[in-house]
Amino acid sequence: MNVFVNTVLATSTVEGAVSWLNYAFRLMYLPIGLFGVSIATAALPTVSRQSTQQDSVAVRETVTNSLSLMLMLNVPATVGLVVLAEPIVRVLLERGRFTPADTLATAAALQFYSIGLVGYSIVRIISPIFYALGHNRTPVIVSMVVVLVNAVLNYLLVHTSFSYRGLALGTSIAALINAGTLLVLLRGHLHGLNEGRLLGSIARIAVASIAMGAAAMWSHEWLGTWMPGASFLVQAVRLAVAIGFALLVLAGSAWLLRIREFNQGIALVTRRLRRSAR
Repeated sequence: MNVFVNTVLATSTVEGAVSWLNYAFRLMYLPIGLFGVSIATAALPTVSRQSTQQDSVAVRETVTNSLSLMLMLNVPATVGLVVLAEPIVRVLLERGRFTPADTLATAAALQFYSIGLVGYSIVRIISPIFYALGHNRTPVIVSMVVVLVNAVLNYLLVHTSFSYRGLALGTSIAALINAGTLLVLLRGHLHGLNEGRLLGSIARIAVASIAMGAAAMWSHEWLGTWMPGASFLVQAVRLAVAIGFALLVLAGSAWLLRIREFNQGIALVTRRLRRSAR
């Protein structure tokens, strides 16, 4: 519904806005498809079994583990998409009738959409848990309210200087509101969510992600000076090297900060890649 609202409102802005938003949304949603769905799929049967056994402590532990792992994967992904939005869009899309101006516009939309990436991922994990706990109506009602909130936000923002970018921003804010509301309600049902551990993980992951983002930005700019050129191959190499260096910094930061979810995230990504290869 949010995408539909965005499409309708985008037609009243500049030409090309609908395409820019659609491309940006697809790129933003890639980490959710890779990581968010996998974590939710793994957590659901465990929570269902623990709920049947009325083991609320175990349910809290499973939810906390799932959220921490999701944050370890998607907070760095958010930072990476914001910092490298332009080169990512350029390498993937800029050819044929997709011009440099389209790249800049799509990258701007991607940056605003990326703000809501963690919110989308939390909803992906939390919504099925409500069903496992027997609270089927809760995520549906919250989603209906958030659709209305998103429509109002987007209508207001699209008529500001943000223009079509306001649609991406409004959607991200709505996703974060959706996630925050569901977390508060789930916390009430479970009488807590191991907040101390979760906040500690968030702090460490945020520090590691900031270091990674700085490394990605610096390395890509440095490579642009050392390896100039506008050909597809040169741009792809620059982007790949910058991402590789950023991941090394992330791994080093995770080791220094003792982020245990990092190894779990590596294992999850490896399994997904092996399945894709098969």
